[in-house]
Amino acid sequence: MPRSRLHLATVLQRMRSDPGLLLLMGLVVALTTVLTAAVGPLTERTADRAIAASVRDAGARGTVVATLPQGYDDPRGKTRDPNAVVRLRQDTRYAQSVLPPGIRGVLRPGVATITSTPLQLLDAGPGRYLRLAFVDPPDGAPAVTYTAGRAPRASTRAGRADVTVQRDAAPWPVQVALSEDAAQALGLQPGDRVAAETEQHQDVSIRISGVYAADDPDDDAWQVVTELLSPTQGVAQGLERTSAAALVSAQALPDLELAVPAAALTQRTIFVPRPERLRWSRSATVRREVGLLESSGGLARGDIAWSSLLAGVLGEARAEVDAARGQAQVLLVGLVVAALLVLVQAGQLLVRRRAAPLTMARERGASVIGVAAELLVESLAVATLGAAVGVAATWLWVGDVGRAWVPVLVGAALAGPVLGALLAGQVTGRRVPANRTARRTAARVRVVRRVALEAAVLGAAALSLVALRQRGTGDLTAAGATTWWAVAGGLVVLRLLPPVLRLALRATRRSAGSAAFLVSARLAQTGVAALPLLVVSLTVAQLTFAVALAATEREGQAAGALLAVGGDARLTTAPDPGLARTARTLANAPGVRAAASGRVADGVRASSGSSAGSVRLVVVDAPAYERLLEQSDLPDAPPLARLTSAGGDRVPALLLGGPAGLRDGLVVTWDDTNVPLDVVGRAPRVQASADPVVVVDADAFAAAGAIAPADTVWVVGPGAERAVTEAAGGAGSVVAYDDELDARRDAALPQGLVRLAVAASALLALLAVLGLVLAALVDAPARGASLGRLRALGLRDPDLRRILAGELLVPAAVAGLTGLALGASAARVVVGSLDLERITGQSGTPSLVVPWWTALAVVALLVTALVVAAVEWRRLRRRVLAQLLRS
Repeated sequence: MPRSRLHLATVLQRMRSDPGLLLLMGLVVALTTVLTAAVGPLTERTADRAIAASVRDAGARGTVVATLPQGYDDPRGKTRDPNAVVRLRQDTRYAQSVLPPGIRGVLRPGVATITSTPLQLLDAGPGRYLRLAFVDPPDGAPAVTYTAGRAPRASTRAGRADVTVQRDAAPWPVQVALSEDAAQALGLQPGDRVAAETEQHQDVSIRISGVYAADDPDDDAWQVVTELLSPTQGVAQGLERTSAAALVSAQALPDLELAVPAAALTQRTIFVPRPERLRWSRSATVRREVGLLESSGGLARGDIAWSSLLAGVLGEARAEVDAARGQAQVLLVGLVVAALLVLVQAGQLLVRRRAAPLTMARERGASVIGVAAELLVESLAVATLGAAVGVAATWLWVGDVGRAWVPVLVGAALAGPVLGALLAGQVTGRRVPANRTARRTAARVRVVRRVALEAAVLGAAALSLVALRQRGTGDLTAAGATTWWAVAGGLVVLRLLPPVLRLALRATRRSAGSAAFLVSARLAQTGVAALPLLVVSLTVAQLTFAVALAATEREGQAAGALLAVGGDARLTTAPDPGLARTARTLANAPGVRAAASGRVADGVRASSGSSAGSVRLVVVDAPAYERLLEQSDLPDAPPLARLTSAGGDRVPALLLGGPAGLRDGLVVTWDDTNVPLDVVGRAPRVQASADPVVVVDADAFAAAGAIAPADTVWVVGPGAERAVTEAAGGAGSVVAYDDELDARRDAALPQGLVRLAVAASALLALLAVLGLVLAALVDAPARGASLGRLRALGLRDPDLRRILAGELLVPAAVAGLTGLALGASAARVVVGSLDLERITGQSGTPSLVVPWWTALAVVALLVTALVVAAVEWRRLRRRVLAQLLRS
């Protein structure tokens, strides 16, 4: 009966006989474990940073707002409530108490506000509006320094704090304070008494008590009512409009409720998120709770009405994180499969070196299970030690360990025992039927099995591509698309190689030298081994894909940043007719190639005979803007030349996006004026707009009776940023292309993906070299015997050296070029399904970029093949010729 008992002395002796190869296997396991084990926790942390950054950048869009029911004006008269602040704070605490626990943990304590509708000031003509606002942060009133006057006080004595005002009495005064910018914009100063009215023409009496400067402009109190510090100015219906907000103190809050009708006051509690507390793992719960909160109560029932765009912000952020995680998963699957194939190749070499002792053990009665068990103990020890080193290094580096390294451990532990068991099972020999028909049948069965295996691989590759296109990178089936593509391509090359080698043999039969013929004959006889070709081609393909992915994302970020800025620099100010003159001046500045001015307005109403919606209206100096596009890397827009042509009763316009019916009979509404447009071409995408874009010429727009003073200047050229900064003089907002690009590339998701691609590329390059070296070591004995016979037959040393180099270079070149082509083609096939635009910030899929220096991977393989050939040549030269003849 065959023995299955383990013999530890044999196991230890085998381990001592091949320490270098076992150390190499352990090193591969350790390096792969480090990268795969670190991907999980690093991805989680990157996702957390991305979620927090998205919420932080969202600003007011990320707040959760509780709107309380409006008060009631008693028709018999209103009574001043001296406890208004206490009541407001009680309402704030109640609103916070009804928040779901998941949301409450990621929000700051609520900022209570009572604000009025914009009140029109009646002292100096139309166009001046002032909102009255009381802001009560949880840590006390916002800190201010009064540069003139004093803080607002109550408008009555303490003894008359609960005074009642009859309906027909004169307007009750309320004291307010203005910021320095608001006071300057409205032309007010301390001591002024201003008459105002609501939208329903109800009179309000305002007293300006002081002018202040905020001690901390970034405080939450100023973010919830931005007009308290930053008044807005513009043109509406042909008239200048200035709007600001005035600060009401706690002492003056009862006067605010008494002076302004309840219908014109809104009480809100605004909860600002804590971005640092938002985590990827909790974002789905928070998003769901925000949606449930919005659909809960409402003012119609007298309950708190909740509103927030936080769910949408988190949805966008999660979509970006999902896209990044999917791309990382594609890289990781290819890396793990490549590492497993290299480990199988190392196990194959190990088993071939131990073929003699394994055969002897089998002949002496050892069972196949016993042989496999002994090899399992050995491989498990090596794999466990390598994985332990990798896990420990990852823990010290990252502080946490993922689970993606487990397949590497399992593959490394099972490769040697499985191959050893197969070898041990073949010791007794395969029975060959004596009948010719049976032999033909057995041969056909082997062919059918190979064809079935190849068909299964091709089918799996097709299914993975279909899954990727339909579902995206959400599971392993789709994430393995590029890996299956490389494996299927390698099998196709293996099918095509034999006839190609036979053709090469025929072509070299009559060649002048013998080296080419002997190399062709050797390769035609032995063929190119399937496993080495698959290993090298797969690793090179995944390396090419990783490099192409990183390069495409970086180029996409550059294109997206340029499109978002609209040039190398952009100046945005309040609408000003003088900006057209500023643009002409900037066009002649040193280092500036072109400049153009325009008005960019979002949310402009547009309609046609069959559809309606909102568009981004861009009113530009068409010739100047056309020159700017020609002088930059922005996409050209030749139809811009049509905007200056006579359009009859309709203004020539360019349209991008929107419903199909919007083009016919397009009309935009500007300052309550309907302007009919004639769509004459496709508009450029101005500043990466997601809405439909309508572009018109400023002069043609003005001729139709619509005045749109410019508020934006775009500049291109190496000196654009400096010229725009000097022209702005501290007024307006200057956005530079370099700053926008740095911000995009420093974001958590793009930075993490590029680092993963670089690390994966480095490890894949190492695996490709190891695969080539292991393939050379596996065939080294047979190759040495063949070259030894040629040397014994008198073939000269230079020819032997060329033959040896040819035998190693041809498979290396075939595998390397195959991998390069498969990687580039895989990138081209899947680039549209990876949602790269979510990482680059573009509106469409970025153009694929495969750097030319990716071909250096093939050069590295050829150099490695030459080095291995030189080492083998020295070993062959050291063998005594008499020994070769005896063997």
